[in-house]
Amino acid sequence: MSLRVRGLALRLSALVLTAAGAVLLAIVLTTYFLAREALLHYAEINARNKAQALVNRIESVLTPIPAVVLGTVYDIEDLSPALSDADIYKRLRRVLRDNDALYGACLAFEPNGRRPGLQYFSPYVCRTPLGFKNMDLGGPNYRYHAMDWYQIPRELDRIVWSEPYYDDGGGEVLMSTCSVPFHRVVNGKREVAGIATADVSLEWLKRIVAGTSVLDTGYAFLITRNGTYVTHPAAGVAFNESIFSRAEEYGEAHLREIGKDMVRGRSNYVPLKSLHTGKEGFLVYAPLPSTGWSLGVFYPKDELLASVQGLALVTAALGGGGFLALAVLVWFIARGITLPLRRLTVAAREVAGGKLDTPLPELHARDEVRELAESFGNMQASLRDYIRDLTQATASRERMESELRIAHDIQMGILPKIFPPFPDRSELDLFASLTPAREVGGDFYDFFPCGEDQFCFLVGDVSGKGVPAAFYMAVAKTLIKAVAESANAGGARVTDYLPGGVVQAARRCTDPGHILTRANNDLAQDNESCMFVTIFCAVLDLKTGAVRYASAGHNPPVLLRAGKGPEYLPTRQEPVAGAMEGVVYTADTLTLAPGDALLLYTDGVTEAMNPAQELYGEARLLAQARALAGQEPKALCERLGEDVHAFAAGAEQSDDITMLVLSYLGPGANAG
Repeated sequence: MSLRVRGLALRLSALVLTAAGAVLLAIVLTTYFLAREALLHYAEINARNKAQALVNRIESVLTPIPAVVLGTVYDIEDLSPALSDADIYKRLRRVLRDNDALYGACLAFEPNGRRPGLQYFSPYVCRTPLGFKNMDLGGPNYRYHAMDWYQIPRELDRIVWSEPYYDDGGGEVLMSTCSVPFHRVVNGKREVAGIATADVSLEWLKRIVAGTSVLDTGYAFLITRNGTYVTHPAAGVAFNESIFSRAEEYGEAHLREIGKDMVRGRSNYVPLKSLHTGKEGFLVYAPLPSTGWSLGVFYPKDELLASVQGLALVTAALGGGGFLALAVLVWFIARGITLPLRRLTVAAREVAGGKLDTPLPELHARDEVRELAESFGNMQASLRDYIRDLTQATASRERMESELRIAHDIQMGILPKIFPPFPDRSELDLFASLTPAREVGGDFYDFFPCGEDQFCFLVGDVSGKGVPAAFYMAVAKTLIKAVAESANAGGARVTDYLPGGVVQAARRCTDPGHILTRANNDLAQDNESCMFVTIFCAVLDLKTGAVRYASAGHNPPVLLRAGKGPEYLPTRQEPVAGAMEGVVYTADTLTLAPGDALLLYTDGVTEAMNPAQELYGEARLLAQARALAGQEPKALCERLGEDVHAFAAGAEQSDDITMLVLSYLGPGANAG
C-alpha cells in the first residue's frame, strides 16, 4: 500500500509538471533574463552599500582613536613635569576605561626624557581577563626606541597607524598601534619628548570581517596600506602574504592592478576570478580613511544569479503543486528535528534546577542536533567543575580575609589606644587616631615618658602600603622606642659610632635628633627592600613646656598657639629614615605655653583625594585647624577626620590617615 501511494504521488507530480511545463517555460525564461539583468544591477548597488556599511562599522571604532591619543598627548604635555609615575598609570587606565575598543595605551619617553639617567621609561596599561595590567615596556629585552610604532611617528612628527604586528613582550596579542608624538620645550625649541600610543587588538577586526555574510561562498578581506592581508578566508594567508605576492604567484596581472588601486585608497566594483574559490564573480573595494587600509568583498557570480534561477524554479514548482509538497516535507523534517530538541529541553530544565547529573537523550543520527547534545554535555561537565572550583576559591579567599583581619587587630594592638594616656599627669592632654587605607598599613604613632618630667611623642609614615609596610612599621616603632628608652637608661650622655669611624656624643632621651640618628642607622642596615619611613619625633619637658623636635622628611606639624592663628612648625626637612646610614639628624627647640597644642599628621590627610582628583591640601588643613582651635585633642582629631572624609565624598581612601594632637596644660594643672 505504501509503495502504491508513493508511486501515484510521483506520477501525479510528473503529469502536473509536464502539463504546466509548456506554459511555465516561456514565463520562466522571460522572467529569468529580465531578473538576471536587474539582479546584476542591484547586486552592484547592494555590494557597494554592504562594503561601505562594513567600512563605516570599522571606522566608527577606529576613527575616534587618534583623537583619544591626542587628548592624552595634550594632557601629558601640559602636566608631564608635575605628574608622578602613578598619576601617568592612572590616566592610562582612565583612557582604557573610557574606550572599550582599546586594548592598551602607552606613553613611551625619549632617553632621559622622563628623568636624567633613565634610558627607558614607557608606562603601559593593557587589558587582561583579570582586569587592567600595569607594566613598564622599556628595557634591554624591549628596546622600543627602535620599533616601527615609535620610530616612524617620531621621524614624521605626525599621527601614524602601524602595520599589524604581534606585540611580543608588551601586549602579547596581534594588534595595530596608533602613535602620536608628544613634545616638550627645551631652550625655547619644541622637541619630541616621546610617543603616546593606543593599541587595537585585531581579533575583533578579524571577527567582523570574517563574520560578514556574503552569499554562500563569498567572502570579505582586508589589506593594509602596503597590501598585506589582515584577514583572508584562506588559511595561512593573513599577515603572511600580500595581494601583490598572490598576484605574482598566480600570474594575475589584473589582481595586481586591483591591488595598486586599493592601496591608493580608491573604491570600485570590478569583475574578478577568485583565487580562493576559483569562481567568477565581482569584487567591490573601499578604503578605511583612518588607517589607510582597504576592504574588499567578493561576490560569486553564480550565487548572485542563483536567486534568479531559483525564482524560475519556484514559479514552475508553484504551478505544479510544489508548495504543497514542500509544506508536507517541511512538516516531516520539522517533526524529526524538534523531537530530540524537546527531549533536550526537558533535560535542560532539570540541569537549571540544580540536577547537574541529569542524563541527556541518546541521539544516533550524526547531525547538528547530535552536536548540540554533545556540546550541552560538555557544558554540563564544565559547570560541575566550575562550581567545584568556585567553592574552593571562595573558601581560600575567606581564609585570607580572616588572616588579614587578625593582622589588622595585631597591628592596632601595638599602638597605644588608652586616652588620656597618663591620668596621674595632668600637665598635658593627648589623643591620636589611625585609619588604615587597607586591612593593614604603614602609619604609626607612639608616646611614652622617658624620664621623670620628659615625655616623648612621634608620628611616622612607612613607604608603600599593605603587609610589607605593616611589618616595617612594627620594626620602626619598636626600634625608636627601644633607642629612646636605652638612651634614657644610659646616663646623661651616650656614645654612638657612625659609619666611617665617626664618634658622636649625644644627649639621652631629651634629644630626638639622636633618637632618629640611631634608629636610621639600624633601619638602613641590610635594607634590601629599599623601604624607608618619614618620622617626626619630639620630647616635651612637662615642667617648662620646652619641646625638642627633629624631622626625618616628615610633614611639618601644625602649631596651635592659644589665642593666635595656627601655623606650620618650621622643620629642617632632613632625609627620610632607613634609606642610608650615616645621616645625622638635628634637633630644634620651641616652648609651649599653657593652652598651646601641636597637631602631628601623615600625608594621608593632606593628600586625601575627592572624585574630582583634587587634594585636601595644606591650606585646607590650616583653615580647618583654625576653625577647630581651642577644642580638646580628642574633639579636634575627630572633627578633622570627619572633614577629611567629607571632602573625599566617597572616593576610595588611597593612603593611611594618622593624627596626633598634644595639648600642653602647664605644670600648674597638676596641682589641681
